[in-house]
Amino acid sequence: MYRKNNHQKNLTGVVTVTADQVRGDAEKMVRRFIKKVKMDGILDEARERAYYKSPSLLNRERKQKRKRTIEKVNKKREELFKPRERFRKKRR
Repeated sequence: MYRKNNHQKNLTGVVTVTADQVRGDAEKMVRRFIKKVKMDGILDEARERAYYKSPSLLNRERKQKRKRTIEKVNKKREELFKPRERFRKKRR
């Protein structure tokens, strides 16, 4: 599975936040921990693994995701090549 961001994934399996990193502020420690968990995708993975998905369902989801991505790219490409109204000369 591809990740949304380009960060290297640490294989330690543990997300840690020390008091030295945030100068002892408990609120900042909690916020930093939540941020690290989101960046590592731990919650997303737990939600995905909560229920069994058959291989055919996984393939179907991958195909749908690929199709959506292609449609999005094609839409952006067409917007780039389509002449904009404000630059078109008006005919009288």
